Amino acid sequence: MKTRKARLGMGETPGATRITRKDFLKIGGTGLAGAALLGTAGCGNIFGGEQGGNGGGGGGTKAVTVNLGDTIRDLDSTTTTDSVSSDVLLNVMSGLYRLDPSQQPVPDMAEGVEISSDKLTYTFTLKDGVTWSNGDPVTAQDFEYAWLRALDPETAGQYAYILSTFIEGATEFNAGDGSVEDVAINARDDKTLEVKLVSPSPFWLGLTAFYTYYPQKQSYVEEQGDQYAQNANSLIYNGPYLLTEFDPTQGVTMVKNDDYWDAANTDIQRVEGRIVKELETSVNLYESGELDETEIDGQYVAEFRDSPDFWSQTYFATFYMVPNLEAIPLFQNVNVRKALQMGFDREALVNQILQNGSEPASGYVPDGIDGPGDQTFREAVGPTMPEYNPEEARRLFEQGVEEEGGENPQVELLAYDDSTARDIATFLQSQLQDNLGMNINVNVQPFDRKLELEANGEFQLSWQGWIADYNDPMTFLDLWETESPFNTGGYSNPEYDDLINQAQEETDFARRMQLMMDAEEVLVADDAATAPMYFEGEAHLLRPTIKNFVDHQYGAGLDAKWWRLEG
Repeated sequence: MKTRKARLGMGETPGATRITRKDFLKIGGTGLAGAALLGTAGCGNIFGGEQGGNGGGGGGTKAVTVNLGDTIRDLDSTTTTDSVSSDVLLNVMSGLYRLDPSQQPVPDMAEGVEISSDKLTYTFTLKDGVTWSNGDPVTAQDFEYAWLRALDPETAGQYAYILSTFIEGATEFNAGDGSVEDVAINARDDKTLEVKLVSPSPFWLGLTAFYTYYPQKQSYVEEQGDQYAQNANSLIYNGPYLLTEFDPTQGVTMVKNDDYWDAANTDIQRVEGRIVKELETSVNLYESGELDETEIDGQYVAEFRDSPDFWSQTYFATFYMVPNLEAIPLFQNVNVRKALQMGFDREALVNQILQNGSEPASGYVPDGIDGPGDQTFREAVGPTMPEYNPEEARRLFEQGVEEEGGENPQVELLAYDDSTARDIATFLQSQLQDNLGMNINVNVQPFDRKLELEANGEFQLSWQGWIADYNDPMTFLDLWETESPFNTGGYSNPEYDDLINQAQEETDFARRMQLMMDAEEVLVADDAATAPMYFEGEAHLLRPTIKNFVDHQYGAGLDAKWWRLEG
């Protein structure tokens, strides 16, 4: 999943985010993890027939076709977790703010915000005339309802934490220990929303652009019941586009929303999102004109790097191996886990397998995330991953096996099913067998099934991923708390939990950063709870006629609102 295509491996555990990521997620898979190849081509309606949907909208000649790359799992913004679904939601929904092409929050549904002197209370005023696609006004109550629905323990998804971590009273309500009346989200009137935070969080305004913060209209959600968000006609929209066709395994058609407040500055009139799994197939479709954008890696990066169709950037995203401490007792040995960290060649992985601009991971939090002063977090904390050292890795592995009774069990590596992921799985299998003497077999699973297995703890060793939900190290570090739904490997250390809890409550910025730097040292250098593999880069084929192409580096994804089509 770009990193986007799976909220990246780990970030995408069902019932949880991220990322990924959240992506990255919070937030899984590299390359083109996907589901099914569409049977029709070109820029027309991918499902055939007339475009229907929710009223008004473009559909003129300015159309592009992009590769979403994987199954669309959930279009309910309060429960979804994966980056493919969020790519769709980002274009048909709008929050209070939206990330601009430079990744900065700018007003969307909101006219603006007043922030109290103690940086805790945010008072948003909505724009005049903003409406849903059924003609109803977008109100402050729609935000209050959606946020509380995302937090309610009866309806909450895994991304509830992205609200509860920051908003006063939300953690208690989400845990079932507090009252909804104590959650500091207050629609004072139709146009005014007041929110009080637990502690100053300078990055929080950008989070109001994140999909869990999108509004929902209570009467419409309740009218749809279990059918809400299950098809194009069971959603209403307040974003730049309207969803007119939706098949979770084939793709979507989105047409310009003429009633969107900034429709005059939305240039692309129709966006077709197709789902193409195989890398070679997607390149062939691009070259034949049937796709205008698709992700590439490996040999195709070298082939197209000097082409005007080549586009690339790096993301706030990390891929990492996760040993399941509960499934394989041997993984409870720290020497075995440290052997995993230094037993595979990260340079060879990015330079020979990925070839897409990814960088070998020197730690867990990726390059680019803000740190203390003028430094990034990665610059400030330095490397926490050991250098590749196959000899020392074998020594540590054999020592760990001896310490655990001498048994070297067969270990199953859980992998994604796209072509690049299979290459990564083969690479890791070879490296860990040759360098450590670990007995490895590979279990390749479709994206959804892999995430389900991880969420249920039904794996032994996997590689997962996370893309940042916001520009702060905490978007990565809190995943490893003992009670985190994204802590799929069962890691638990009271010292780590305490560092994260202190950082979440600390109001002094420098002290907060130091606590998070200490936490990464414990997680990676001391406990070797995870083996970071690479910081995600991504290369695309992109039609040169598409200008101002925006694929957000964190939080969101493909944002056609900013694109321009020329020629």
